[in-house]
Amino acid sequence: MRLLLGAILLLPAAAQITPAPADSATWYLVFLRRAPDRKPLTQAEGNRIQEAHMDNIRAMAARGVLVAAGPFEDTPPTISGIFVFHAPSLEEARRIARQDPTVIEHRNNVEVYEWRGPAGLGAEYRRLHAADPKTPEDMGVQPLALLYRGAAEPSKEVAEAHTAYVNRLRAEGKLATAGPVEGDPQLRGVLIFQRIPDGEARALIDADPAVKAGALRAEYHRWWCAAHVLP
Repeated sequence: MRLLLGAILLLPAAAQITPAPADSATWYLVFLRRAPDRKPLTQAEGNRIQEAHMDNIRAMAARGVLVAAGPFEDTPPTISGIFVFHAPSLEEARRIARQDPTVIEHRNNVEVYEWRGPAGLGAEYRRLHAADPKTPEDMGVQPLALLYRGAAEPSKEVAEAHTAYVNRLRAEGKLATAGPVEGDPQLRGVLIFQRIPDGEARALIDADPAVKAGALRAEYHRWWCAAHVLP
């Protein structure tokens, strides 16, 4: 199972923008960030940890906790990958995330955020793979942008222009999904694009009125995910 999901900007109460998808649900977004004290491993050690990591992914999916997961492919690497959890609370999501073997073995650290994403996330993937376990993963890169608070305070006009722009990208089929992230005063959200070229995705996010105005700062990533994860 691989991950595809998204979220977007939360602003001060006077200028909140980009609502969650019309049919939304609360999920928990887990970033597996490379630990700064990560040490070199032998191939055998690396294989052991990776196998344990994949076993944990399968176990979490079987329990219904993990609804999506997928690696990042960045240069230089910073985030190893993402989990999306269905959990009763942020605290429980953090507890589960810390049990991943890559975290226990000090390969990754975890950051966990509440996220209003699309309802039914992963449902079609699970249906297809339950009907036929040989259903191809059909892996592909989804350009992803983490949106951080910028240096400029967003005005109401910039917030409204940002909302309209994101809705236009949705309508044009460029954007896979969007919705708000909570839990960090700096990270405001995530944009996940369809499988379009990296350069096109970068140009689209650079053209976002809030990014152009300096109200948002975008951090780009290449995210490998399976087909049929988003509803």
